[in-house]
Amino acid sequence: MVLSHELVGSGKEGVIVFNDWLADCSSWIPMHPYLDKEKFTYAFTNIRGYGGSRDMKGEYNAKEAANDAFDVADHLKWDRFHIIGFSMTGMVVERMVLDRPQRIKSEIAVGPVSARAVKMSPEDREFFLSTLTNDDSVRELAARISAHKLSRQWLDYKLMLARTGRNNAAIPGYFKMWTEDDFSEEVRNARPSVPLLVIAGEWDQEAFLEPVMRDTFMAWHSKAELTVIKNCGHCPMQETPVYLATLVERFMKKYV
Repeated sequence: MVLSHELVGSGKEGVIVFNDWLADCSSWIPMHPYLDKEKFTYAFTNIRGYGGSRDMKGEYNAKEAANDAFDVADHLKWDRFHIIGFSMTGMVVERMVLDRPQRIKSEIAVGPVSARAVKMSPEDREFFLSTLTNDDSVRELAARISAHKLSRQWLDYKLMLARTGRNNAAIPGYFKMWTEDDFSEEVRNARPSVPLLVIAGEWDQEAFLEPVMRDTFMAWHSKAELTVIKNCGHCPMQETPVYLATLVERFMKKYV
């Protein structure tokens, strides 16, 4: 089986875009109107356990998701293409440039988890896992990733995405991936040369702010750029969709 994916655009430049931990690729819908659909074809791809891939069982880790993504590219007959990871799938795009760098034209990581993973206290782990069943926990998480600056309606929107876009059976596996599965030594040793753009939000949580991005992605990759979006939290595809579309396409157009 091939991961579910929605194609947007008809351009010759292929782009695989991934979901985050909290939701499927519906998170990216606010950005769709602002994409260059003549230059690019975007494959908004749900990894196992999310969206149209919600019933695909697996190990729920970065290696598996990376291999699945290459299968999507093969299915689409894309030899070389661009990749965009969001939050936990920052680890997936890292894995892809380690495993088959010759196939990747450019890599973009939005509010990403690096190959170092995000280490957490037992209390924080309990809170994150409580989002599987506790609606108020989802709202609180949405508030935290936007510095408590956005409306109740946005928190409810994030709750809707969490409840409709993911299979709870897969969530603990991916949680282990992005909080425990550290393969940063591989990245440091490989020093990937695939062009990389890292995008962070000014209002995000500490683990996703500029100092951490500089200590991880920027330190490990030989050809990397960092942009911090002001007045934005963890989800620029929802908070600043026009600007995010502009940033990613400006970057990708340098490597077509």
